[in-house]
Amino acid sequence: MCEHPVIRFTDELTLVSDLDQEEAGVFVRAVYQEGVREGEQRVVVELHRRDREIDALERELARLRGEPAD
Repeated sequence: MCEHPVIRFTDELTLVSDLDQEEAGVFVRAVYQEGVREGEQRVVVELHRRDREIDALERELARLRGEPAD
């Protein structure tokens, strides 16, 4: 079983810095959580963009079919 990235990077950070395990863990968890938040925000933005694109395509399809606009 693979180690969680937080554990792996915490261990690596302690090897290349003067931080102890606890300090390195706090830093790595903060970076990891910020990355998760950033990724979630990107997904939300992309979903909204795709929703708008789908709406526009549905309106265009309705127009081409001669259906009344909503």
